[in-house]
This record gives sequence, structure tokens and C-alpha cells, in this order.
Amino acid sequence: MKNSTLKQVRSKRYKCQWLWILIVISTLVFTFIVGRAVAGDGSQRFSKWSANPTPKQEDEKPFGATAVIIETTDNDIELQVFVDGTRWKTLEIFTPDDRRVFNLKTRKNIRRQGGLSELFFASEPTHYLENAPNFDGTIEAFLARFPAGVYEFEGQTGKGGELVGDATLTHVLPELPVIIRPVMDGDDPPVMDLDNIVIEWEPVTTRFIGDGPVDIVEYQVILEQDEPLREEPWVDGVSRRALINLPASVTSLKVPPEFLLPNTPYNFEVMAIEASGNSTISEGEFVTAE
Repeated sequence: MKNSTLKQVRSKRYKCQWLWILIVISTLVFTFIVGRAVAGDGSQRFSKWSANPTPKQEDEKPFGATAVIIETTDNDIELQVFVDGTRWKTLEIFTPDDRRVFNLKTRKNIRRQGGLSELFFASEPTHYLENAPNFDGTIEAFLARFPAGVYEFEGQTGKGGELVGDATLTHVLPELPVIIRPVMDGDDPPVMDLDNIVIEWEPVTTRFIGDGPVDIVEYQVILEQDEPLREEPWVDGVSRRALINLPASVTSLKVPPEFLLPNTPYNFEVMAIEASGNSTISEGEFVTAE
């Protein structure tokens, strides 16, 4: 009787052991199949079964626009950068020799809004003496700091997608436009009839620094009312401004009298824009008659 009971106990023990072996083998087989599915073509199917599926990453996309240019006046030079895109939260910019020169990460409310869509910024200008821009190597040092070549842009969208772009910076700087009229009357700005104000300049055909051709694609005239200033600044500053882009064949502009007020001082700029995007600016001023 005791031997019979002992045999029954041993039989049940063996059955339990085999049952556990089968469970372990089944688990290993299931894990292997699932692993193949995740690594291969079954990744999307398995993600649907998962309790916490991994969100699908966006493909790499280009920024809408990227630009790196140099702007020069008669007393300073600066780097300017423009980026346009959709819903991006980070931005890095790399020089042609692969040095990171800009790094931006949005936080909190901007990120919750979906990120940024465009950005413009300028470096702090390098100043030099008028009519002697490179006498002490200031221009040379600036150009060495920002070498010519392709600048790479890398960003990330709010959903984890990658944004890429590039822009070519050149060191072709057009000469400063020579303003023909209006010109200063000694130290005083000329007083002009607001119905007959014409801004005129000579065509730009040479470089600001060095020899070689330039390809002027546009001129831009900027008018700025000097007084009175706005009590509350807008995004474009405290002065009322007008900006007019002209074809490269045009070297004069009749100022719209609708923009002007009598007995009011105005500043103006004439900008020569090269095919690379680089630009140079000459400035002038006038006062409208009563």
C-alpha cells in the first residue's frame, strides 16, 4: 500500500515537471517569434498589439528656407541668419569645418505651442574706422571667424522628426552704393519739397574688399521717420519705416509723398544686394519742408 502511494506521488511530480518544461519552451518560442516580428517586417503589426505602441517617427525633411549672409555698412560688418520651417523645437548650425556655432532649444510654452516656424538673427557687429575698414585687420578677422562655404542646419520637430538644410556663405561683398542725391548741405541735411524727393545712387559694379566681379540682383531703399518716435516699439523698432525692393537696373526712387509728413526729419538707406545674398548699405538723411 505504501509503495503504491509512493508511485502515485512520484508520477504527479514528474507530470508537473514536464508541464513546467513545456511552459518554458513555449515562452521561449513565443519570444523568438515576437522578436523577429519587431526587428523585421512585422514591426507595425506587433506595435498594434502592444499595450504601449512606439510612435512612428517622421521622415527626414528639409527646412523651408535657410540663409547665411554678411551685411556691411560704412562702419561695421555683421553675420545674418534666416531659417524658415514648420513646427521645429531645436536648431543647430555648423560651419564648413564642422564647428557648431549656434544651438537653440525651445522650452515650456513655445514647445507646447508646437515650436517655431521661422527665425532671423544677426551677430553683434564688428566696427571699424570709416573709409579704412581693414586697416587693422578687422574685416580679415571677421571673415576668418565665419569662413566661406556650406553651413549645415539640423533641427527636430515636436514629433521627433529630423529637419535638415544648408546655406552657402561667400565672401563676395559689393561696394557701398555712392549716393548722388540727396546729399548733406555741410553738416545739415537738405530741406526738400515732400512732393519732389528723389533718392539716386550710382550702380554698384565693384567689391567692397578685394578685386573681382559682383552680381547685383536688387537694390533696396529703406525710409525711416526720425521723429516723432513711437511711444510703444513695434517688432521693427521705434520708428515708422518703409522698405522698397527695386530691380538691379533701377538706381533711383521717387519717395511716395503719402509716406511723408511736412517739416519732419527722415533717414534713408540704399542697400546693394549681391547674388550671394550679401549686402552693403549707404545712409543719408533729409528734412521735408513745411
